[in-house]
Amino acid sequence: MDTSYVVDSTNMNTEMPADVAETVEMVEAVEENFIGNPEKFREVIKDAEKPLYKGCPNFTKLSAVIQLLNLKSKYGVSDKCFTELLVLIKNMLPECNEMFSSTYEAKKAFKAMGSGYTKIHSCVNNCILYRNEYTYMATCPTCGKSRWKVNEQKNKIYKNIPAKVLWYFPIIPRSKRLFQSKTTAKDLTWHATDRKVDIGVLSHPADSPAWAAIDDKYPDFASEPRNLRLGISADGVDVNRGNRSHSVWPILTVIYNLPPWLCMKRKFIMLSLLISGTPGNDIDVFLTPFIVDLQLLFDIGVETYDAYAQEQFKLRAVVLWTINYYLALGTLRGCPYNGFQGCVVCGEETDCIRLPESNKQSYAGHRRFLPYDHSFRRQKKGIQWTTRVLTLSRTYEWGGNFMNVEKNVGESLTGTVLNVPGKTKDGYKARLDLVHYGLKPELHPKIEGNNTTLPAAGCTLTKEEKDKFYETLYNLRVP
Repeated sequence: MDTSYVVDSTNMNTEMPADVAETVEMVEAVEENFIGNPEKFREVIKDAEKPLYKGCPNFTKLSAVIQLLNLKSKYGVSDKCFTELLVLIKNMLPECNEMFSSTYEAKKAFKAMGSGYTKIHSCVNNCILYRNEYTYMATCPTCGKSRWKVNEQKNKIYKNIPAKVLWYFPIIPRSKRLFQSKTTAKDLTWHATDRKVDIGVLSHPADSPAWAAIDDKYPDFASEPRNLRLGISADGVDVNRGNRSHSVWPILTVIYNLPPWLCMKRKFIMLSLLISGTPGNDIDVFLTPFIVDLQLLFDIGVETYDAYAQEQFKLRAVVLWTINYYLALGTLRGCPYNGFQGCVVCGEETDCIRLPESNKQSYAGHRRFLPYDHSFRRQKKGIQWTTRVLTLSRTYEWGGNFMNVEKNVGESLTGTVLNVPGKTKDGYKARLDLVHYGLKPELHPKIEGNNTTLPAAGCTLTKEEKDKFYETLYNLRVP
């Protein structure tokens, strides 16, 4: 692209704002986003050089709105409040100032820097995404369903209204933009420059075996501390509207290069995908554009400008972990999390039988009762997988969902030890399963005439023990 119109930031008029050079460098760093649209690039460059108002010593039109949008993101300011704030600031500044007067205008200017999203149409049955070779198709080549919204009752197709949409927030421009801030660019090397290493103490993800495994296997990747180490979080969320329930799946990207007090800050957790509905085992279809970009970042890298070091470098990235609970893990693994193939490690080789009376799955050496030599136990949390979904990732760890542990497991345990009708897992059908397999004869149901009694199990509390349990709960004081 011809950049002859770009002002030489080293020889600027002294009346120009102090941050002109830095803002122009930031725009030039994303010049590739304007390939085929040089007029738009000229417009953005002008905004990067134009003082916020005549004689403004510190801010240009573009740098001012970028800093304000950063504050909006940091403190969760609503669009309505931000618009009113912009209007107020515009009225406070001298006449003929360049301040934007609405959130829409501010975001539009910022979007030109590469901040935005891509809406990708998808098959209503999750068969394909309408991209690459399917871009111009009107029907799904797999199931034959229309790409567009269909009114089955009126037999009418609403063209140009997609039946289903995937929202993709490209990770490459957002990763590059992290290094356009001097402060953030410096923080992204904290793990290599300022971290205190205490042998045997896990104080940062850089102390983990997964991080060390990447360093050992890919020394060229480890030699550049600015290369990103990522975690991918996936789970479903129910969005309730009145009596209706709609599920969406957000895919979040966490950056682990940062100091621990910044890793979990909202502005550094990037929403990468928003999947409408429950993708199930077709989640790999929706992850495709994300995985393609991750593979590019890992295998080749992208040229990036570091505002702190004031130099170009090749940015690469790797996925260290996926973060999810067991149900989402089964979805990401490409296998069910229940039924006859419910072990995410063994998959089709899961050794499973169905209990004849209670109709539950029983895993011989799986899920709840893994043998000590099982691969899932042997490797503990670090599992070397190559899945059909996240083919790039080398090492995975999964964590439990505390809500499910507290509610489901806690409720089942309490209902069983207190022998609560309808809540206990030690019911009549469970005892019949014991009879079927000849286990624990002392717990088999006892039939006397028309009456059937279930002997008390060792875990069942007596009346006196229940009273003590209730009293403990009654007197419990927690935050």
